Amino acid sequence: MGESPDWAGDRAGDRAGERTGEWAPPSAPSPPSAPSPPPGGQGWQGAAAGWQGAPGWQGAPGWQGYATRPDYKPGVVPLRPLSVGEILDGGFATIRRNPRVVFGFAFVLAAVLELVRLGLGAALSDVGGAVTSSLPSGDDNSRLVITSGGVGAVVLSYVASAIFAAFLAGVVTEVVGKAVIGQRIEGRAVLHSVGARWWRLVLVSAVAGALPFLPALFLIAGPVGIILAIPVAIYLWGKLAVAVPAFVLERVGVGAAISRSWRLVRGAFWRTWGLRALAYLIVLIAASVLSVPFGISSFQDINGGNTPSTGSIALSTIGGGVVWMLTEPLLAAAVTLIYIDRRMRAEGLDIQLTQAARQAATDHPQP
Repeated sequence: MGESPDWAGDRAGDRAGERTGEWAPPSAPSPPSAPSPPPGGQGWQGAAAGWQGAPGWQGAPGWQGYATRPDYKPGVVPLRPLSVGEILDGGFATIRRNPRVVFGFAFVLAAVLELVRLGLGAALSDVGGAVTSSLPSGDDNSRLVITSGGVGAVVLSYVASAIFAAFLAGVVTEVVGKAVIGQRIEGRAVLHSVGARWWRLVLVSAVAGALPFLPALFLIAGPVGIILAIPVAIYLWGKLAVAVPAFVLERVGVGAAISRSWRLVRGAFWRTWGLRALAYLIVLIAASVLSVPFGISSFQDINGGNTPSTGSIALSTIGGGVVWMLTEPLLAAAVTLIYIDRRMRAEGLDIQLTQAARQAATDHPQP
């Protein structure tokens, strides 16, 4: 149940948010002569110099380098380049094996998020009511105030959701990092690791999430702006796909995580983009289906020309929290496994993970 060897990294470095040796990305490759096996449990350090140039492990057509050895699967996924199905199944398997940590954090965050949303909505409603009551009856500004209040509530709710989703993504990423080598991590350890860098986690998540939408500013240029905005947004959304897992698992800074994602996606842009889009699509469909039972009452009220009752609003609020709690962890797990797959394909990370898994199984056998 303890930490696997060399995965925690230097604690001082972790607290400072700096790159540690155990989690650092690979250095420049050296000549492949006389390769020696990497020390056990190097974790996420990346492919050792001698292994990067070893024939049969990189660029072999048809994965021939892996055909002669059986899959090693100490955790939720086999330690080799992953298929689409293995990435998606690995996300579900991670949650099934760690329900207390994943759903425990998700439940608390979802509950607090819904309370924040309700508080924001109530506050803006009170402010809007106070402003409109001070205006003359039938004043056009009243409608503007009401509209502005509604837009403000939506924007602030989205910002709050993004902050809480970033923290949950950090939690799930830590869990996946252990799950791939067959280990579990306790909630206190996750809270210590993620909580110590929470504001940077929110920042890297905000940068990676907001940059793809900046090209929307081009829309003011009309049709030409649309032609420019769409491909730029698609490109940025793919290149920044694995910034959050890189930040959490490699213990790098915000800028380094962004540039790390940019490099890892190189040479596999459309595969990474497609996998991320597929994960989002699955989560969107699941969220839509799960939301139906909680929204029937409000829909009936609105369809009947009535304002939704307090009970309907409460049910919708609870439903939103439940859906968020069930779907966000799956999305975060899938993105983390996309990151791990990229590192196994580009840097031979599976070799280090195999060493780490075997060492962890020896030192900390799971019950």
